Amino acid sequence: MKAYLKTKKLTTPVGYADNDDPKIRMNLINFFNCGDEGSRADFYGINTYRWCGDETDFKTSGYEDITKNMTSYTIPSLLTEYGCNLVRPRTFSDVKSLYGTDMGSTFSGGIMYEYTEEDNEYGIVKVSFGDSKVEKNGDYDNFKKALAAVKPQGVKMDSYKASGKDSVCPAASNVWHVKSDVLPPTPSQARCQCMIDSLGCTFKSDKLSTAEGKLVGEVVGNICGATSCDEISVDTAKGMYGDFSACSSLQRSAWAVNKNYENQRSAVCEAGDVETKIIGSPKQGDVKKCLSEKDDNGVVGKPSGSGSSSSKDEDNSDDSDSDEDSNESSGASAVTAQLAAAVAAVMLLAF
Repeated sequence: MKAYLKTKKLTTPVGYADNDDPKIRMNLINFFNCGDEGSRADFYGINTYRWCGDETDFKTSGYEDITKNMTSYTIPSLLTEYGCNLVRPRTFSDVKSLYGTDMGSTFSGGIMYEYTEEDNEYGIVKVSFGDSKVEKNGDYDNFKKALAAVKPQGVKMDSYKASGKDSVCPAASNVWHVKSDVLPPTPSQARCQCMIDSLGCTFKSDKLSTAEGKLVGEVVGNICGATSCDEISVDTAKGMYGDFSACSSLQRSAWAVNKNYENQRSAVCEAGDVETKIIGSPKQGDVKKCLSEKDDNGVVGKPSGSGSSSSKDEDNSDDSDSDEDSNESSGASAVTAQLAAAVAAVMLLAF
């Protein structure tokens, strides 16, 4: 995303807001502050709803721990959502810590959750569609009072001194299924269209109904369970992103159907009850040439994110005799995630 914005000569900051999940909290914090500048986030946000009522304080709310986690961070951090409605009325006593000495030198403020009233009853005003009238509730005045009581100091630009250090990218684990030093490939419409133009068997329609989407998901799951689908599969824990894994779900499904067509001796082009067609002379005769197509940022060459072949080479560098078995097992191991993605994403194409 940052690379794309750069090609458009835009300097819009790109950040991330987490959900304060204790299982992966530190992994997320470190992940978005590691690697080169082009990979790191420009700011990091935390959505937290821990501070409930005046009986809670900086320590018992867990805000102290949140702050400790961010003290050496090198990119701006803020509370992208904060507040709690379990205790009424809401007095917003956390505002004093957020904009005071407890957190002011670490966090760049925060965004109170939330302005307009919804079913969860966190809002401080009520609005109705088509009506410009805004009805304030008691929490509105309480929040206004809490803000008026604090005097954030801030830092002037000419007196700012950079501190902190870049985080170490987290290693893959049983709770963090990401090889942090390998990014997914940048999407490439040209590369994906080139791949589609190389198929001898594909779908008749470029849109599927909901029922057809379900059928295709099952078909792709069966195909990739029997043969390697590394070229369209993803394994984030190993940093394996297939050459065409960034293509649309329909395009990836067409690739799998064509793979099955090529593998069959009888050369039957089929995808269950979904209509298909045979292309006698595909526009592109060599699908490998598609890898030299530009990505959507204008970069020419093999997709980033390793691709299927480099991942297998790394995993099996000391066991060349097991290449064939590895191809079969890697396709089977990826099928669960691939099938789920195919079923969910293809269904989104239905109207």
